Amino acid sequence: MATWDRLPSPETRLLARRLRAWMVAVPIGLGLLALLLDAFAPNRPVEYEDELAHFYYGSIGSDLSAGIPVKVLRVLPEVFPEHLPAGAERHDLTAFGFIQEPGEPLPIGFSVRRRFIDLAGMNCAACHTGQVRGSETREPLIVPGMPANTVDLHAWFGFLFDVAADEDFTARTLLAAMDEAGLLAPGDRLIYRFAVPQLRDALRERAARNAYFFRPEYTAFGPGRVNTFDTFKTDQFRHYYAERGITPEAREMYGIVDFPSVWNQTPREGLALHWDGNQTSVRERNFSAAIGAGTEPQDMGVDSLLRVEAWLDALPPPDYPFPIDAELARRGQGIYQARCAACHDFGGERIATVEPLERIGTDPHRVWSYTEILRDAQQDYTEGYFWAFRNFTVTDGYTSQPLDGIWARAPYLHNGSVPSMWDLLTPEEERPVAFELGVDVYDQARMGFQAERLEPAGDGFMTTDGTPYDGDHFVLDTRLRGNANSGHTGPRYGTDLDDGERRALIEYLKTR
Repeated sequence: MATWDRLPSPETRLLARRLRAWMVAVPIGLGLLALLLDAFAPNRPVEYEDELAHFYYGSIGSDLSAGIPVKVLRVLPEVFPEHLPAGAERHDLTAFGFIQEPGEPLPIGFSVRRRFIDLAGMNCAACHTGQVRGSETREPLIVPGMPANTVDLHAWFGFLFDVAADEDFTARTLLAAMDEAGLLAPGDRLIYRFAVPQLRDALRERAARNAYFFRPEYTAFGPGRVNTFDTFKTDQFRHYYAERGITPEAREMYGIVDFPSVWNQTPREGLALHWDGNQTSVRERNFSAAIGAGTEPQDMGVDSLLRVEAWLDALPPPDYPFPIDAELARRGQGIYQARCAACHDFGGERIATVEPLERIGTDPHRVWSYTEILRDAQQDYTEGYFWAFRNFTVTDGYTSQPLDGIWARAPYLHNGSVPSMWDLLTPEEERPVAFELGVDVYDQARMGFQAERLEPAGDGFMTTDGTPYDGDHFVLDTRLRGNANSGHTGPRYGTDLDDGERRALIEYLKTR
């Protein structure tokens, strides 16, 4: 056969040229479409008239700075159950302790922003809404402003980073899950083929920056706790540190604390705020927390945050939801006035006083975590904004805080290392070495949660009756770095009270 007999026909060559043109044009066209959609798509958060709903679900800007597609969030736990916390009963976001209200697409603490695909971000309520039950069989009472006693942010971000590293984290896998769940809308297939790889890459980059906090030897936060400032050093402020050739010291990277309550803020203005008293402005504290939730300064939802600020200023502490022995409480009031009021009453002579480490004796890592270089980085990061940080300072101890709503703020001490008020009023050597976190059933006698108290046993733990612990709750081990339950002990702190006096004082504290 002659050579020319094997050459493509003119029609075949024309078809080949058209196919090559399409292979070039389609990706370019899709890329331009994505750019146009991003530039001209709506960019507005879902808004709420009700103040409580705004606190629960309103945007603070994190859904713009670090938003994750809502439909992806809704299917991730079902697609990747192997990466959920051990013992998770449901394959949804409640596996991480987030509180899900009926009829809502996402739990309390997640806002939604309308874009060409809806994006979700975390807000104030994620860390500052808790729940309490009187027994295992009762429905939980949701308490806004309360520390988020069940939420495990360490597990949540670990999950996101793990699934992003999973080879099945693909547009095909997630689109199939969204299709099965009935979530796909017209155009979603095209959009998510671009959005999912971008999300995967962004999560992998963030995982690499925050790898320090997921080393096997690192002290995990567990439910109700967070490392407030140290993630800034490896994430938002990493360039500031790198440009100065500064690497954070190991000892300063374990500043783990219990979530605080955020009600009744008006009388707190001007007091020493945060556990170490490093701030005196409620507004700066709020904007700092928004950055911690993932909001970049240029995306800050200023009006939304000011609205939350005004609501929290007047939000009263929650009433104790169980019976109170009035006579016992009256007896406890005298003990409180003699032992506690000077340091813990609004107007007390030592309220919001920073107690030096050598005097208070509690775990030092949170104090060590807030450094001069971190303060300078914060000021540089927010320079030029009307809410720029000007009031942060470095201290040498922990502040004596008001005790309004103290019944709902267990576990106690700045790092949540003491499970109940009864335990806090005992000498440190008698406090539990380990106990469960994330329990929401309330212990009315001890004033805390019904957490199992545990003792070390080989590589694990045993309960107080000597049986091996096989529960699914996170266990706070006070022997780990940043978890010490020492301090706040001695006659000055009421640990010399007898059992009757202790019960009376606790009964009175329920009325605060």
